[in-house]
Amino acid sequence: MPGQFSPKFAKVFSWYTRRLFAKKFHAVRATTTTLDLVREAGTHEGPLIVLLNHSSWWDPLVPVLIAQAWLPAQRSACAPMDIEQLRKFAFFRRAGLFGINPDDARSYPALVAYVRERFEREDRATLWITPQGGFADVREPVRMRPGAAAIAARTPRVRVLSLAIEYGFWLDQKPEVFVHVASVKAPSNPSTPHWHAAMEVTMNTGSQHLSRLVIARESSAFATLVGTGTSVHPVYDWWLRLRGKSGALNDRQRGPSTPTPLGREGAAT
Repeated sequence: MPGQFSPKFAKVFSWYTRRLFAKKFHAVRATTTTLDLVREAGTHEGPLIVLLNHSSWWDPLVPVLIAQAWLPAQRSACAPMDIEQLRKFAFFRRAGLFGINPDDARSYPALVAYVRERFEREDRATLWITPQGGFADVREPVRMRPGAAAIAARTPRVRVLSLAIEYGFWLDQKPEVFVHVASVKAPSNPSTPHWHAAMEVTMNTGSQHLSRLVIARESSAFATLVGTGTSVHPVYDWWLRLRGKSGALNDRQRGPSTPTPLGREGAAT
């Protein structure tokens, strides 16, 4: 089921998505290196592929925030979605989503052919894809399906990024979203297996790096994309200021500055 990307719809949907994240989350934080990297990649004169891990229902909406904030409006978007879900939510086609059956072997060549045609027709199109092919916990190693690598291997001048996403609770009653973008180095031999290996390594190292920052509660390592990102509650901050104390929590108040010995599995209860 092909997508029908509409810039006007994408703009309205971006506005709605930002309001949704602001309502449901305390903050959306991106590592400080993410901003410059995404902006630089956005100027790339050629197709762009962004790989993201898939642990939550929210994952496909995170790229909407990133694209709206840091990518040029001239870059159109496309992304695969389960065809049965896309039939239920057909309006997503106007955001560039196209439908495939992930459990049908015929979807693999169809996916590659569809995206290649899109890249040939629109030189600065961006493909957002969850190459794991289904939900997977962030603590599990990333294991990719071959579609994204096959597309990259067949696309001259392609630029590939890895987007790691994690969710957690720091200080507020609401959860927070944490993201980190890394660049996938093009292999010297641009074959599908070599692209696959480069993508998988970058996705895993990016996820591990982000997890260490989240566990350490290193707020200085992040920039806030949505939300205030620092306070517990505005009324509480106001009360602290009346008492001559700062309403912004420093790193010592936030918690430990180094990861716990148990690493990605977290501290024991």
